[in-house]
Amino acid sequence: MRFCLLTSLTVVLMAGNLAGAAEPWPADVPGFVKPAPGEHPRLLFRKADVPSLRKKAETPEGKAIVARLRHILGGNGETFPEQASPATKGYPGPGKYQGLNIEERGYFTISHAAGYGLLYQLTGEKKYADLGRRSFEKMMEGVRDVDSRYSFVAPEGELRAGSSWAVAALGYDLCYDGWDEEFRKKVAEAFLNVKIEQGSAGIVKCATKPKYGPAKNHYGGIAAASMAVLAVMNDPGTEGTNFEALVPDMIKSTTALLTGGFGDYGFYAEGHGPSHVSSDTGYLLMLQAWRNALGKDFITPRPNAQWISLRWVMETLPIGGRPMYLNRQKAAESYGNDLFWRGGWSHGGQFAQGFGTVDPRYVPAMLWTYQQVIEPAEIAGYWPPRNVVYPQYGWLEQGDRSYDAIRQAWHAVVSFVNWPAGGKPANPATALPHAVFDSNKGYTVFRNRWQDGDDIVITSLLGYGPRDGYTPGGGPILAFAYGQKMTLGSLVGKAGAFTAHPAGGVTVADGGAGMLGFDCSAASGADAILVAVGANLKGGADATLHEVEADGRRVQILVFAKGRQVAAPTVDGGVITVGGQKITVAKDGLTFAVTTKPAVPAVGPPPVLPPNKEVPKAAAGGDKDE
Repeated sequence: MRFCLLTSLTVVLMAGNLAGAAEPWPADVPGFVKPAPGEHPRLLFRKADVPSLRKKAETPEGKAIVARLRHILGGNGETFPEQASPATKGYPGPGKYQGLNIEERGYFTISHAAGYGLLYQLTGEKKYADLGRRSFEKMMEGVRDVDSRYSFVAPEGELRAGSSWAVAALGYDLCYDGWDEEFRKKVAEAFLNVKIEQGSAGIVKCATKPKYGPAKNHYGGIAAASMAVLAVMNDPGTEGTNFEALVPDMIKSTTALLTGGFGDYGFYAEGHGPSHVSSDTGYLLMLQAWRNALGKDFITPRPNAQWISLRWVMETLPIGGRPMYLNRQKAAESYGNDLFWRGGWSHGGQFAQGFGTVDPRYVPAMLWTYQQVIEPAEIAGYWPPRNVVYPQYGWLEQGDRSYDAIRQAWHAVVSFVNWPAGGKPANPATALPHAVFDSNKGYTVFRNRWQDGDDIVITSLLGYGPRDGYTPGGGPILAFAYGQKMTLGSLVGKAGAFTAHPAGGVTVADGGAGMLGFDCSAASGADAILVAVGANLKGGADATLHEVEADGRRVQILVFAKGRQVAAPTVDGGVITVGGQKITVAKDGLTFAVTTKPAVPAVGPPPVLPPNKEVPKAAAGGDKDE
């Protein structure tokens, strides 16, 4: 049953990717009713959704997330912050790119309005809309966020501008009905008039013609300005702006990131660390707004948008009690490393946003990954160096659950709306294949299972496709295997193709000049095998390397089998046999066939991962958000 399920899922994923190319993108949302001018909320949800959200607030998860929101806002969400950043520009110095980042609680942020707005929607109490109004009054006066680069008035550059205006738009949308007509118009007009610190770019310019190309990590944050356009579209105070004329260019800029930055299965042109900057700063939020405010669906027709989030399910695993993935980037470590950073503007809310931007069938797998890989680290108090300020300043006490909302009020808003309250997690093996291939850059991910820190995850980057300043070089085949990081060899190419099979897949570079095949069926007697042509594989602990000649070609087989021996490969012409697994080598590909019934355990509930008490907490310090 497991093999039938995986086969069908793999075929669906691959076929969906191919078929999607012929489908309209974005698709029209069936039965969509366009919001009337002045009708709010319209971004993350519509007015008709409010009763169900109020019921959600009474669920255990809903109560917990609202409590998180109130904690982040300070004063239990009942008072306005007494302190605000003294910064008057994005980089107040003393260095050229030295921003002011206030870590303590109790300060005003530009996402307070969104937080108060959600409380207004859930309770109907005008006092929360009044607090949101005070937030906008501060923002329109030029008061900056605790991260001085973000601001409603004069944000630092287009990157911080699009993100700032997207989050401000969420506050406007949620508070709107609690304001008088005059103030509504004043705020709508302000959205159309705000400019970046360095020049004349405003929400329209950022939404329709972002400064950089989509392969640059700034792009997603800039394009997120479309959320502000969608928020004020045709509202009183915006007369004279032809919003309908802006939509084609906004669609173009939104789509560009999904094709020229990210690929069809989640790899970003500048690599993993910079990818957070483009995806986590409002872009995913905006994709939800497109569906609700304008009836345009960028998410379901093709896998591209969904795999911006599903890649974390495919690639992240717990090593030493911490969530980790195989980070590929040329950028400085201030953009990220193998640790899964959380909580900031440009590295945070990945699951809160992801739950709202994947097909519902994948939500149980995302929930499993969050509960089994991400959440245990925060409960145990294990943080990357840059994140130790969270417990230090009381954002999250050890043992508490954040629901992916640590110190940003807007993360709590998105978490509340998107969290699958009452939902049951499911092992990702029931929903995802064991191999995916991002054709945009020739990026392959193989995974044998979803269980614990001994899972095997292998990634390969051929390295062609969109490029920008931080483009990682293609070649190295990286792996986490049995808790150890390994470099297994190298495979580069100017073109790549991929074929999936039920327990893995095969990547072919340059028509067969290089090949990489993976199988985790256990038919070989191993946990997984990696078969390569032209990749110069290397072995290691619990990964035994064999070399044979098949069909006149040098073939390497890397056998992963912790604590046990597996029979050496045998060769008959172009067919290699490893245990009950046959691998046929051809000029342009590899094929896997099972000759005996594999001893594969059924997929069931995974064990809860206990925190590794031997791993010390990270020391204070570390780099700031890029």
